[in-house]
Amino acid sequence: CQALMSEPDLLILDEPFDGLDVASRQQLAERLASLHQSGITLVLVLNRFDEIPEFVQFAGVLADCTLAETGAKEELLQQALVAQLAHSEQLEGVQLPEPDEPSARHALPTNEPRIVLNNGVVSYNDRPILNNLSWQVNPGEHWQIVGPNGAGKSTLLSLITGDHPQGYSNDLTLFGRRRGSGETIWDIKKHIGYVSSSLHLDYRVST
Repeated sequence: CQALMSEPDLLILDEPFDGLDVASRQQLAERLASLHQSGITLVLVLNRFDEIPEFVQFAGVLADCTLAETGAKEELLQQALVAQLAHSEQLEGVQLPEPDEPSARHALPTNEPRIVLNNGVVSYNDRPILNNLSWQVNPGEHWQIVGPNGAGKSTLLSLITGDHPQGYSNDLTLFGRRRGSGETIWDIKKHIGYVSSSLHLDYRVST
């Protein structure tokens, strides 16, 4: 919004669709199309072919820090899709390292819940994000957390990973340890595998 207020001739957006739900992505795509119609030149930096809006006319492919290809979008996408399929075939048969033995992975009792949250409350400036949420995750269960942007999904996950400071003010037990009982954040994190775009953004590795 701040960039638009200056009425730029050129607007560059880096991964504008990241972290947005389906409805929000559609709204943003329509807004970008409207900006394109108004005469603003747009440059979108994207990782996914399916996120390229329909109004985009030209595209470029970056590879190894070099602009390898440029041209009409439809033509270029055909080439890029073929290259992607070829790359996927090359990945077949790649051997992944064997996982650690359970004892080396801090094995937990099989009959105890992994996560127990009773009437959880998280708020910012008196605005409730989570309100009296109770949740229990048992060994072997698989959960999918869905909801629109702002529903509290990331807040809930930050409680589980031990990163949210309001975890201490809740009745929250993680991997058999009640939060605030003298445990360290590493006592929690050693049981968790966690992958997210924000994690890679916040903890970039220099090469």
